[in-house]
Amino acid sequence: MNCYCEVIINKPIQQVWDYANNPDNLKLWLNDFVRYEHLTGDINAPKVGDTSNQTYDQNGSEFTLKEEIVAYNPPHHVTLFMTHKWFDMNIVNDLEELAPNQTKLIAKADTVRTSLLMKVMMLFMPKSKMQKDHEKQIHKLKELIDAL
Repeated sequence: MNCYCEVIINKPIQQVWDYANNPDNLKLWLNDFVRYEHLTGDINAPKVGDTSNQTYDQNGSEFTLKEEIVAYNPPHHVTLFMTHKWFDMNIVNDLEELAPNQTKLIAKADTVRTSLLMKVMMLFMPKSKMQKDHEKQIHKLKELIDAL
């Protein structure tokens, strides 16, 4: 399953990067987000190999994804590998400066492995719903940054 969303944010690229990559802001734009827990590396100087946990609540049941930074080139690119016992995902965010106060954000979420249980669940969860949820999150991020 692959989700894709592209938005133009009317702020400088560094401001977009800083906001989108600040763990304190995740709860403001990620659906069902509960908490962030830094595990390894320097939280103030992220690098490839650093890890954290992100916990979400879906219908009263919490689940945690372990996140590893696999590519990191501020303020232009980050790739995160998210793991869970039911699925793994690559999260790829690319930023492009279009003008001094205009940034294009391309956000991708690609499922790279799913368990049998998750495959069965996905039969009842159309791709269009997951795509709409992804777009909703990215558009919420855009609104928040544009309002700064």
